[in-house]
Amino acid sequence: MGVAMSKLVEKREEIAALIAAELGLGDPAGLSEADRAALDRQTSEAIERGALETDEPADGTEAGTQLRQRLQEYRALRELRTDEADARLAEQGEVFGREDDA
Repeated sequence: MGVAMSKLVEKREEIAALIAAELGLGDPAGLSEADRAALDRQTSEAIERGALETDEPADGTEAGTQLRQRLQEYRALRELRTDEADARLAEQGEVFGREDDA
């Protein structure tokens, strides 16, 4: 697992912990399998929504602000990972532009 990938995993766990706290679930490590699956779904949804929303905190609370910040950090790490993959391809002679992805 690459450095960017492990940082993505770590950031996702931080997001999950904030969501768990917001939902009153406590520590994600102590959740039942069903609760953890539900938390994972909520985390995935928050990450996807976070990529579409503005930078304003949804609810103005500290927890909402922290969650928004973690979502922004996750998005930045994901973009960095994509950029690193593009750079590796370019080094291997697979030079292309994003417009070539169509």
